[in-house]
Amino acid sequence: MIDYLSNLVARICDRSEQLHNGQTTSWQALREAEQLANHAYIPLLYQYIEQEPDKDKRRAACFIITQLSRNTNDPEVIRFLLDRLRIEQDADMITAMQQDLERGLAIPGYINLEPLLNNTLSLNNNIRRSALLALRGTRHPSVEDWALNLLKRTVNEYDIYYITLLLHKVGTQKSVPALRRLLEYHRQDVKSLAFAAIADIEKEKEAMFYTRCLMRGQLKFEAMEAIYKYADENAIQAVTARITELLSKRRSSARMTIETVKNGFTDLMLGMEFLFRFRTAKSDVKKTFSWITEKRADYLLPEEREWVKKHLVSA
Repeated sequence: MIDYLSNLVARICDRSEQLHNGQTTSWQALREAEQLANHAYIPLLYQYIEQEPDKDKRRAACFIITQLSRNTNDPEVIRFLLDRLRIEQDADMITAMQQDLERGLAIPGYINLEPLLNNTLSLNNNIRRSALLALRGTRHPSVEDWALNLLKRTVNEYDIYYITLLLHKVGTQKSVPALRRLLEYHRQDVKSLAFAAIADIEKEKEAMFYTRCLMRGQLKFEAMEAIYKYADENAIQAVTARITELLSKRRSSARMTIETVKNGFTDLMLGMEFLFRFRTAKSDVKKTFSWITEKRADYLLPEEREWVKKHLVSA
């Protein structure tokens, strides 16, 4: 059994460019490791990692054990990896282990998070930020308090982005005041994350806030997304006005940015999805859809045309 694991580690560490069925040895070995589900491998890998002096081999073994943890639903591997963070000295190794934790199982509330929390204070950028990402895997209330304290202390705009990303995952009502302040931050990606976090915390309670932001042209995509997820018919007028604005001129798909198209949806598609809920009850919604299909079909982007074809034309 240990011979197989040693061989798999060696293949993961293989840096040759020779291809086998179009893929490198390392790539094939990584995909093989992702499928492992033999729980008996886990204690053997614990011992291997503790005794192996070669950093690259330890790194490969940590990747394997993370996959085993996911596939066997064993959260105790997380405790082992967190304990290893106290021992490892190499920054790349620590970063890689924290990336494994980010991609692994949710971190149970009973596991001591001190190694990750301490690493958010590291002088190394990669260690600090990968620790923040890994902490998104726990719902322990101390993480929210820790993140809010970090936010007060740092002026590093990249760290603020990662802290906001963490708060989007773990934040509660306690985080809302800080997130609202971030709506005035100079970086668009931070403002966007902060808005999304507020919406996912407040949900329907702040539907009027999302509607006002859309009407004022503030964080328009994020406001449309929040309306789509949490608003009711009171937002119809604002959404209709935004759709009319979007289709007042032709748009180039080449100019659409990742902020405008998320998960395959443009803000126009989100708006149409929202209005579609009220198509049978509201005559104004029917008029808007008729205007889109009859007067503005040529103004739609390819994804939007597909949406209209599926939801309106075929109907």
